[in-house]
Amino acid sequence: TIVLLGNMVNGSLLHLDDPARIALLEQLPALVQAADPPPLPDTRTARLLQMLAYQIDSQHAQSGGPQDLLQRLARHAPATTELAALGALLQTRSTLPATPLPGLEDTPLVLPKGSSLREVLTAVGWLTAQRRAPHPAGALTLPDRRCELLFVTLDKREGYHDRIAYRDYAISTERFHWQTQHTAGPDTPAGRRYLESATNGWQFQLFVRTGKGAPYRACGPVTLIEAEGDRPMSITWGLQVALPARWFREFCVLRGV
Repeated sequence: TIVLLGNMVNGSLLHLDDPARIALLEQLPALVQAADPPPLPDTRTARLLQMLAYQIDSQHAQSGGPQDLLQRLARHAPATTELAALGALLQTRSTLPATPLPGLEDTPLVLPKGSSLREVLTAVGWLTAQRRAPHPAGALTLPDRRCELLFVTLDKREGYHDRIAYRDYAISTERFHWQTQHTAGPDTPAGRRYLESATNGWQFQLFVRTGKGAPYRACGPVTLIEAEGDRPMSITWGLQVALPARWFREFCVLRGV
């Protein structure tokens, strides 16, 4: 089965502001009518379709690749038409230009557009057509890429344990204060990965959302400026790409502490 639009728009697609992903919604009728089964899309379109599939599927147990999604949509013409109409609507409110995410240019992720956690994890290949296991937000290491994704929720008053009080906020458009998980210290593998990042070949990508339910904004790669403390460590990251003024205003407030 496929979830119909009335359920989809309940926070699962309305955050889309990336022109490429919105354009995909508008192209769905043509894609599903192209052939039966639909032709194999190019690599980038396939990844965009996989991201869409994860958003609109009703449960993590649903599996299948891009062609499976197109075949399911072909059997539900009204949903396909409504998705295209939603794409046309979202296109009118997408204003900030999208640029490839430095260090992850091979993925569909772009600056400074919003994505759900599962969309990000699908974009980098951690979630796949077969692998739909949820991953808790926080940090995710991708050893093959030598890359760590840092997921920050600024307002932790909803849906988080009472003892969680990380001090995360933008210091300026080019600096961000972040606290590690409580298990990370200078003598731990995670702590050393951060402290030695100038020479160990690891890169770090920052994703920030204002609160639970909001999309994560790709803020781009960050580099270590300074670190102090132990379990958690307090780290000041330098942003390779400065935050747009709008998102700096959103991210500079220390919330829920």
